[in-house]
This record gives sequence, structure tokens and C-alpha cells, in this order.
Amino acid sequence: MKTIPNLEIPSQMKALVLSKYNTKLQVQEKQVPIPGKGEVLVEIDSSPINPSDLSFIKGNYSTKKALPVVAGFEGSGRVVATGSDFMSRRLLGKSVACFAPTEGNGTWSEYMVTKNRLVIPLKSNMDIEQGAMLMVNPLSVLAMLDIAKKGGHKAIANTAAASTLGKMLNSLCLNRNIPIINIVRREDQAELLKNQGAKYVINSSSDNYADEMKSMFHELKVTLAFDAVAGSLTSDLIGAMPSGGEVMVYGGLSEQPISIHPRRLIFEKKKLSGFWASEWITHQPMLKLLGMFNKIQKHLSKSHQISIQKRISLEEGPEGLLLYQQNMSSGKVLVKPGMG
Repeated sequence: MKTIPNLEIPSQMKALVLSKYNTKLQVQEKQVPIPGKGEVLVEIDSSPINPSDLSFIKGNYSTKKALPVVAGFEGSGRVVATGSDFMSRRLLGKSVACFAPTEGNGTWSEYMVTKNRLVIPLKSNMDIEQGAMLMVNPLSVLAMLDIAKKGGHKAIANTAAASTLGKMLNSLCLNRNIPIINIVRREDQAELLKNQGAKYVINSSSDNYADEMKSMFHELKVTLAFDAVAGSLTSDLIGAMPSGGEVMVYGGLSEQPISIHPRRLIFEKKKLSGFWASEWITHQPMLKLLGMFNKIQKHLSKSHQISIQKRISLEEGPEGLLLYQQNMSSGKVLVKPGMG
């Protein structure tokens, strides 16, 4: 193991641990892990709460880990120790964004060991807190735009559009002159997006929203919609689409199943598919991903700071999860292991 000279790493740490799915997380004392070959030890500065974290805690996410386990999928911090291999050692002392390993403890702890390939060095002008939110949402947004471009789609739509991901997608679409219809569920969310420059916003709670959506979809020739909600909203999107349109589901905020009439798929030639950023990444060339991460850092550092509604300690984790779940459009809740 290689460490930063003259830096003393403690043997114990605090972590926010999930002992059973769909139960309250608890702060526990754990041993600080030791990185092996191909691994790094990150001293965590910040880690956001994402919808995927909520899904994981409830046991509804695709990835299920052996319990008990430290929760948290992404974060930022400093690499304080590494395995002895070159690719790991080159990261020693660097400020980084990081993903939790697919099998092992996550980012809601004072320290985390992860694979060196799941770590991205932050540029010198990149804020460490913004860096904590570098991977899940921004990379998903760039992937969505890549899918839209490759598919030849001239206009797109997105649900839960007042979320952090939704606001970022709208911002990048405005920058690239891509028409995007933002679908929200409250009027205050609609006003929020309009104040941020959104040209097309639909409130799904309005009485005539289905007709409005169909009319707007056909006028702008929207042939691709990204859906974070699922349930009946997915059926509404499919119904509003011109012939040959596609809905890609990337979340299940409604926690409801999807019901689609067969005629939509058979006679109207419409498609329903799923989008999972973690799966999409595995099919992309490394040089392309590195280029995307550079674009993400440039965008976040200059033109689109992700809003943070609250910073919490590990001990405040359960309250922070509830706050975020009830106020997702108000900004991210950051877990800060060093607070307290």
C-alpha cells in the first residue's frame, strides 16, 4: 500500500450503514479499509443523495449488495492511499470524483475503497462539492444527448424535469438548440424552469395536459422521450408520440407499473425501452468517456453549478433522506462525513 507521506490514516471510521433493506440507516464504527492492487482509498468529502440511492435502500435497485453495507453510490474526496500498481499510484494525493464499487461499501462514510477505474481526477478549478455530483446525473444527461443525436431525433421530452438532472438536460439542450419539452407535476416547478430559460413546459396536473402534450409533441416532432416517473405517465407519453416515437424509461419515481395498449407498439410502430447509465457506460470507448467527463467538468465549473439545498453529517443521514425525498426539485442534499 502507498500512502501520502506524513499523513496518518486512522484505523477506525464512521459510516452510514444499511443493515436491512427498506429500514432506517444507522451510523456505525467500522475499520478503515486497506486498498489492494487496482484500488484506491478515498477520504470522502461529499456525497449526494440521488433517486438511485433511495431505490437501493428500499431494495428496488438492480444492484443488491450483501448486507450490512455502507450506502451511497457517488462522491468526491482525496485519494490518501493506493495499491502498489502504477495506475493506482498515479492517483495518490489527487482530488477525485468516485463511484462506489459494485460489490462493497459505498460513499456515505469517512473513507471508501474503490477500483481505480471508478475514479476521475478533478480539474484544479472544479469545486470539490460539485465534483461529488459529477457522475450520475451529468453523465446520464450527456448519454441522453448522445442517444438522441445518434438516433436522429430533432426534439426530445423529459419527465421530472425540475429535478437536478432535468434542469441540467434543459440547460444543455438550450445551449445546443435542441427543442426539449419539460414535463413537471406542479405549477411552481413549471415557473422554476421557465425562469431558467425553458421554452416548452407542461404541467401534468393541469386538466388539459394530455391534449397539450400531444399537440406539442406533434408540432415539434418529438420522437424521443426520457421518463423518470413510469406508471401512467409512460402510457401518456407513448400516446402523445407521433408514429415511430420511443420512450426510454430511466426511473420509477411513481413506483407504479407501466401499462401500454398493444396497438401503440404494433400499429403505431412506437417503442418502449429502458435506459440505465451504468449499463450504457460499459458499451462506450474509454476515450469517449474521458472526453465526456472533461465536458462535464467544464460545464459544471463555468455555466451550471448544481444547487445544494442542505449539507448534512452522517448522523443526520436519515433526516436528510426524508428531506430530499420530499423536496427533490429544491436541490441536492450532500452527505458530509467530516461534519459533526
